[in-house]
Amino acid sequence: MSQIKRITKLFRYMLYLLVFMLIMYLLTDLVIMPVYTRHGQEIEVPDLTSEFYEDARDRLKQLGLQIVEQSKRYDTTGEFPIGVVMSQNPLPLSKVKKGRRIYVIVSKGEAKIEMPQLTHRSERNAIFMLEKLGLEPGEITYQHSDIFHEGEISGQSIEPGTEIKPGFAVDLTVSLGLYPDKFVVPDLIGRNLKDARKIILQSGLTLGHVSFQLELDLLPETVIYQTPEASLEVVQGDTIHLLVSKLPEEKKEEIQ
Repeated sequence: MSQIKRITKLFRYMLYLLVFMLIMYLLTDLVIMPVYTRHGQEIEVPDLTSEFYEDARDRLKQLGLQIVEQSKRYDTTGEFPIGVVMSQNPLPLSKVKKGRRIYVIVSKGEAKIEMPQLTHRSERNAIFMLEKLGLEPGEITYQHSDIFHEGEISGQSIEPGTEIKPGFAVDLTVSLGLYPDKFVVPDLIGRNLKDARKIILQSGLTLGHVSFQLELDLLPETVIYQTPEASLEVVQGDTIHLLVSKLPEEKKEEIQ
């Protein structure tokens, strides 16, 4: 009886061994070898950025890959001319299988903005429109006009309909309305220099020499003296000179 048990046990071991060997064979044949074989067939994706789309397409075709134009976009950096690949997916140096699609975004060139019509708009509205379009308000001047109402844009440095780049500065002319019977020097004492300059221009006058004087009790660039003095009648375009406050250098650093 013990002999039969030993034979049965030996047969069971042999059966387990055969099953194990069969499993290892199938695992090697169906999993390990295909993975090893496919690994050797993987293709490294080249860097297509800065290449023209047609050149990138031909290059991928030689590698057994496909190119797909995902979209076209304007270039805000100025680095990519029209028709050049800006980005790709998968990224360069990625490992892919033969026949894989590589998606690219192609440049439409630098973005262009069509200059809007700003005349007859208010100064505030015109500046808001420029900033909304990605443009910058440039130098603003003020002139009397028989055509445009006071506060309206009467001139712009770029003609409406002109295509320009984002960030371009556009100079504006704002109407002061009809010419007055007389020009009066405004009171600028206590104003900051930026506001004083604007008031002078809006009064049809010209800002002349600006000098500085050390004043510890005033904010920097506060008008403390003007000539001619306020309320005097002058001729259009006359010059107003200003004396404004300044702080010691160490005091400026503390404020900043």
